[in-house]
Amino acid sequence: MDKHHIERIIDKDLEKYLKMIGAVLIVGPKWCGKTTTGEQFARSTVKLQDPVEPPHPIEDGDS
Repeated sequence: MDKHHIERIIDKDLEKYLKMIGAVLIVGPKWCGKTTTGEQFARSTVKLQDPVEPPHPIEDGDS
């Protein structure tokens, strides 16, 4: 775990459930540590607020 992570009561349960079923949903109020806690156990992350560049369209024209 990250040395800056504040250990939470849920950490042991979260680790157990991830081993059993592989995915969990973490809910709670803003700024309570959901993302930080989840990232401690995640193998990868996808942040939906990050913009994704659409693929560039094929341009018509002479080549």
